[in-house]
Amino acid sequence: MRLIIFLFALIPGFAGASSGAFSISWDNDLLVGSDKGYTNGGRLSYLSASAENNNCEVCLARGARNAMDWLPVIGRTGNDHTLTFSLSQLMVTPENLQESDPIYKDLPYVGYLSASITLWSQSSDSLTGYGIGLGVVGPNSGAEATQKWVHKLTGSTNPKGWNNQLGTDVIGELHAFHAQRLFRENIGSGIHQEMAWVTGGTLSNFVSSGELGMSWRIGTNLPANIIPDYSGASSAIGLPGSLDASGSGWSVFIGVGMEFIAYSYLEERSGRYDYDQRPVVGQGSVGVGWHSPGIQMAITLRATTSQNERNKDSLSFGTVSAAYRF
Repeated sequence: MRLIIFLFALIPGFAGASSGAFSISWDNDLLVGSDKGYTNGGRLSYLSASAENNNCEVCLARGARNAMDWLPVIGRTGNDHTLTFSLSQLMVTPENLQESDPIYKDLPYVGYLSASITLWSQSSDSLTGYGIGLGVVGPNSGAEATQKWVHKLTGSTNPKGWNNQLGTDVIGELHAFHAQRLFRENIGSGIHQEMAWVTGGTLSNFVSSGELGMSWRIGTNLPANIIPDYSGASSAIGLPGSLDASGSGWSVFIGVGMEFIAYSYLEERSGRYDYDQRPVVGQGSVGVGWHSPGIQMAITLRATTSQNERNKDSLSFGTVSAAYRF
């Protein structure tokens, strides 16, 4: 994973840095007054220059587009093609962080670190992506050190049960995503509203699932990213078009959806822990953002229905995100 991080730092030089963009998002349940379940996560992404941009000497996006044009939509005339390179870390913990022994009636400690690459094909009203990822669950994820640092920074309880975390296991992932804008209209005073639907699927030995959802957004000088849900768990941060606003503006957005979960690492590898994954989970999010050409910031609150068949506790967390084109 150290090698992956090192190579990640070199990517801009090969991917068309003249119009590339970095983005970062941070999830934490303290933003909604909780500290359990999915408790912390972060994502760093680099969005390459478009394959149709002739300013870069070595364009990885162009090579990926040409090699993957057998996939639906990839290589379509008139579309822009870009690559997103992402590093993600997340962690799951029980509610009682002061207990050092396993609490089998609650969640286990789980840390996950992954790197992924996604090829995007974008038109004015649609967005399609295909990607691959590689990661690790266990001590090598660095989740223990990250949570202890965040809790020290925020004055929260020092977690004492990481010696019992699940793993080590290597994680592989394939994912696909498609979004379509339904409409976009001017409602007066320079304010626009739009609605889009999105579907996607992930095949992984961490979580294999399918998603279906809709989003609504209102604001001024809206960017062209179609899906405004900047949550880190199923992150749209780093999506093409997220920085393509015609001027400075604001936005308010709402998203709803369903996730259909066929496989969960947490359920299959939790052993004696009392966890039974629900196969269908409802999702909802609301957020506000500010953007200007080349920069974007947002705060999002997200919640799902209960993930565990054995209790009715919902999952909720907040996300702070930012993106910048250099």
